[in-house]
Amino acid sequence: MGRLLHHFVVDVDPRRLFPAIGRLRCAMPHSTIAAFTHRGRVRPDNEDALAVDGRIFTGDMAAPVVMTQSSDCGLLIIADGMGGHAHGAMASRAVLDYLVAAVDRLSNPASCAEAIEEANQHLYALMQEHPEALGMGSTLVGAVLTAERLVTFNVGDSRCYLFSAGQLVQLSHDDVPEGENSHFGPRRSHALTQALGGSSFPIAVEPHISVDPPLAPGETLLLCSDGLTDMVTSQVISDTLKTAKDPLQAAKTLAARAFGAGARDNLSLLVARCLDAPDLQRKEFG
Repeated sequence: MGRLLHHFVVDVDPRRLFPAIGRLRCAMPHSTIAAFTHRGRVRPDNEDALAVDGRIFTGDMAAPVVMTQSSDCGLLIIADGMGGHAHGAMASRAVLDYLVAAVDRLSNPASCAEAIEEANQHLYALMQEHPEALGMGSTLVGAVLTAERLVTFNVGDSRCYLFSAGQLVQLSHDDVPEGENSHFGPRRSHALTQALGGSSFPIAVEPHISVDPPLAPGETLLLCSDGLTDMVTSQVISDTLKTAKDPLQAAKTLAARAFGAGARDNLSLLVARCLDAPDLQRKEFG
């Protein structure tokens, strides 16, 4: 993560509603999820944190872990901390602790932004308690998967992608200065136009929230920090999600490509794929 610019210009992020006709829905959001977080090859510590439902992962994973999600409401979040190791890690963990407990509000588009702003204010309250952590902050990207809809949200430059029908679509909005957006390699700087915290005085955030139809069987959702997108192009991400047989293979391949390119920043990713009927049978009766 880099520095936070103290002028906030947030463009309206148009909602993407994919055609529902002809798409088979999951009766419940049965998904296979692969999770991975690591400090990378350059940074001494990992300031990222990620959450799958109520489980929070920090530190360095030796390999991606795989979970099957079959609840009525599935939660995926990545927080990329900033402010130096101790403070960046504190910020990302605090954001996840707060939002994991607020999953019901995050799943409701009407209350999602309010819950995220409360997490933002929670960071500023922690700074008052810990003056040495003044200015700590975190980006945020998340998704709530239900049988009725897919709610995605973000603040900062961590991203959410949907891979559907052979196409990679970015559902998140990058909070970066104009002209700094890149799908073809590292940005020139890591300046952000907004993040949770990241300032010595409280500043409200304007989260980007999108509501789309629920994942259909075979569709894949990718959440990641800029430690992936700075190292791996969108085309490589698309090709990987297209050819990977399952989320574990996708996560391993994407992590390997990031490490092969230098892994100059902390790297975190979550890959979720909605299971079709044969996959469900294999999982349940295997």
